[in-house]
Amino acid sequence: MTVQIGVDTGGTHTDIVLLDREDGAFHTLKVPTTPEDLSIGILNGVTRILRETGKMGTEGMGDIAFHYGTTLVTNIIVEEQDLLIGLLTTGGFRDVLEIGRAVRKPNIYDIHWRPQRPLVPRALRRGVPERIDHKGRIVTPLDEATARTEMRALREKGVLAVAICLLNAYANPVHERRLAEIALEELPGVPVTLSSDVAREFREYERTSTTALNAFVLAPMIAHLDTLTARLKREGAHRMPFIMRGNGGIMSFDLAKTLPAAVTHSGPVAGIVGGNALARATGVSDAITFDMGGTSSDVALISNNVPFSTTRGKLAGYPVLLPMLDLVTIGAGGGSIAWIDSGGGLKVGPRSAGSVPGPACYGQGGENPTVTDANLLCGRLNGDFFLNGDRVLRTDLAEAAIRDKIATPLGLSVEEAALGILAIAEAHMVNAIKLVSVQRGIDPRGHTLIGFGGAGPLHAVSLTEAIGMKRVLIPAAPGNVSASGLLAAEVRHDMVRTRVQPLESAAPEVLADDYAALVDEAAQALRDQSVPEDQLQVLRAVDLRYRGQAYELTVPLAATEITTGLLAGLAARFHEEHQRVYGYRLDHHAVEIVNLRVTATSAPPPLPWPEHKTAPATPSPIGTRAVVYGAPQPADWPVYRFTEITAGAALNGPAIIEYPGSTCVIPPGWNATWDAWRHAHITHANA
Repeated sequence: MTVQIGVDTGGTHTDIVLLDREDGAFHTLKVPTTPEDLSIGILNGVTRILRETGKMGTEGMGDIAFHYGTTLVTNIIVEEQDLLIGLLTTGGFRDVLEIGRAVRKPNIYDIHWRPQRPLVPRALRRGVPERIDHKGRIVTPLDEATARTEMRALREKGVLAVAICLLNAYANPVHERRLAEIALEELPGVPVTLSSDVAREFREYERTSTTALNAFVLAPMIAHLDTLTARLKREGAHRMPFIMRGNGGIMSFDLAKTLPAAVTHSGPVAGIVGGNALARATGVSDAITFDMGGTSSDVALISNNVPFSTTRGKLAGYPVLLPMLDLVTIGAGGGSIAWIDSGGGLKVGPRSAGSVPGPACYGQGGENPTVTDANLLCGRLNGDFFLNGDRVLRTDLAEAAIRDKIATPLGLSVEEAALGILAIAEAHMVNAIKLVSVQRGIDPRGHTLIGFGGAGPLHAVSLTEAIGMKRVLIPAAPGNVSASGLLAAEVRHDMVRTRVQPLESAAPEVLADDYAALVDEAAQALRDQSVPEDQLQVLRAVDLRYRGQAYELTVPLAATEITTGLLAGLAARFHEEHQRVYGYRLDHHAVEIVNLRVTATSAPPPLPWPEHKTAPATPSPIGTRAVVYGAPQPADWPVYRFTEITAGAALNGPAIIEYPGSTCVIPPGWNATWDAWRHAHITHANA
């Protein structure tokens, strides 16, 4: 049986999980992220965990299955790195990217709002004479001479990649594909992104934005994945590596190098996948995942074991016309810096100390107080057991930073200042939870909060209490859930085609042919990624809307023959879905088909967490620690080591549970039990 390795690279730490299903081995590790070259930290961690577990072969890594999640794509866009890319459009449409939707968002009353800077400056946006109508008919042939002239101009500007997005190319990509051929001659070595390969949908602005985003991260993503692949091969790994994509599935490195925009939120999405796998295993159908790392916190909603998803997301404010799991990210992590604004108010985040220099308590030169410093000062963290003892945290440095930067200026004790830092950080997290639930008309109190990430279990119960929720689920390896989620994900590929037409006049045989073409293309993509034929699964769906609407809803299609009866039933199902989502329906209003969708997946893998024999028991604490919680006066709380807690164990709060890669705080009035996978179920005493 192949050893599986899941690696999630975050802004502060790189999380690693090793799984060998044959002997039941499940090991976790956290190592510092190396921002100068992510592959250095990855290889150091993978090599270390293989050696520590005795899985390193005589010829190196050997037959390991490598699954990877990263925030690289997101970071490149958020940090607005200075990468020169060119954009070729239909003549007269070079400014689509800058005009956008011409609306003032997010606040229509904000007269000071200004649109985001386009990813491609106007000097690098070039128009080429050509025209294809919305039905795919050529109206004006492609002017190849002008195309060559414009490409040469981009070459002289030194562009690293080129995006090509022609009007109505979703209906007929012939001109885009010809431009790609010309680019091989005029722009040798420069990677090219076609809108017809990235987003085969209508809506010109969103399609152009997605294509530009893909081109923007294309060169750095190719360089990163090539470097990582080469280093893995040098260490003896020879199997096809996979990376998490925004839709909750994984894809090969080779495919990711052509479609890097699909890797959006790769690391956080892996956490949602892992959280959903955990929920299914423990019988939880409705949950909210709360993933708190060193730099940020990510929150997502799961309903009936299906994470909320969208086909029209955003990345750092730029539209992305690709399927992705829907999540909210806020700048509140363990490394979030506490500061005082010009009005004397205490603020936390969004700026983070990162891994270098890190929180003040790291002793690496950081002088600003952070959430981690506050947790350490309040006794919730063990400075001698951070990351399983790999790093020692200095309470004296944390106290000095909080006293000098926060407590003294505000006239507070250091304990009061630390509690204030934690309260403000948690208020941000509560708001994020409400954004994914209450704002959608969903009452979160009936949901279970799944807390993970290195810092998630420190705050999960407190957040649950603040919202009025009653149940918390803490995974067996909370600091490595995203890495575990990589091993719980199936290979997935999405296809879409725009077909705007009235539902009542749609010809079943024409739609059947269109779906058949999409199914063949999606299935072939999985075959190219070494998915066995007997594991191929195909799901079909259709986007529908009332005629005149600007937005549509996705309705799944049964995997049966498309008939007149099936299409007639679609209208009724759309009315029901519209009622559920928007609270009303228009039964006598005409329904339109907008997009046809096909998703091909491999069979879902077994759960990564090993199962244990349960035996009811009360664990013994390793000692007590003075903890500040709720009031600045400390109280002695019992401290437990997770490695000594067995499946079936139970205890009552208050308690501190120290995991190898995280720490869980269980306040008074809450009880915890551990299931067969050693996941902690924490419930309110009055639940």
